[in-house]
Amino acid sequence: MNKDILILSSIYDFSTDLVTQRLEEAGEKYFRLNKEHFHLYDIALDPINTTLKIEGEDLSFSTERIKSIWYRQPIFLRNTPGKKINIEEQLSKSQWSAFLRGLMVFDNSFWMNWPQSTYAAESKPYQLRLASRMGFSVPETIINNGLGYRKIKSKKFIIKSLDTILLKENNDCYFTYTSKAAPDDFTVETTRESPITFQEYIEEKLDIRVTVVGETVFSVSITSNDNPISGDWRLISKEHLEYNDIILPENIITLCISYTKNLGLSYGAIDLIKSHDKYFFIEINPTGEWGWLCNSKREIDNEIANKLIFGKIKK
Repeated sequence: MNKDILILSSIYDFSTDLVTQRLEEAGEKYFRLNKEHFHLYDIALDPINTTLKIEGEDLSFSTERIKSIWYRQPIFLRNTPGKKINIEEQLSKSQWSAFLRGLMVFDNSFWMNWPQSTYAAESKPYQLRLASRMGFSVPETIINNGLGYRKIKSKKFIIKSLDTILLKENNDCYFTYTSKAAPDDFTVETTRESPITFQEYIEEKLDIRVTVVGETVFSVSITSNDNPISGDWRLISKEHLEYNDIILPENIITLCISYTKNLGLSYGAIDLIKSHDKYFFIEINPTGEWGWLCNSKREIDNEIANKLIFGKIKK
């Protein structure tokens, strides 16, 4: 009988800590496999007979006991300028990434989320197309390695990356954020090297984070000093942000749940913008953070734990 829960995560993931605490309170058995600790175990996958065995000091874990898999921390091999990734590290990351995707052979277990769905949902253009097709309002968007702002009707625009970017230079790390921009910021020469997402700037906006877990929705507005934020709220330190519960219109709630399901996800973190009583879809993150939103009224950790305990199998 399948009993246990397998969690694929990281030693640094606070959200996983919250869920494992809930699982322990419920008396559930689980095994947390952190990507930083792969080398500490003997991990054997038999894709033909669909078995997985993890052996380590004083522990043994096998697939005969798995009922759910939480694919919390996918591995991506991203280039980080300023830090040379040696051949051994490149090989290790690429093969572990493929290994985790290979766990899809366990298609009789409940997944949060199914790896194939997670990777498809990472595509920002696909997100926008699906959102528009399903009935969300979506900002006008052009992806272009040229002067893309000329191709959108709005005179005001923002720019953003097509993918999550982490750049390293010596000991410094750099992230990219959504930024307001002006035509004078660009020339044909500076934009040719890589595509940029040019998007209509929505004025007088209210940022909303919608966390979807199965059929359950947690929605909060994000403000600073009780005021809406004109730029990217992620640039503001968390101590200066407020997260207040917000009641969404029933049709928007239904859209968020249906959209997440359509992507094949049982979990998703959706960013919306409200402007003049109109809701715009911005993006979804299939592995988005939520730990900082948890409180006694927003028990996201408990909802995820219950899905892992009682969630239906994929097939």
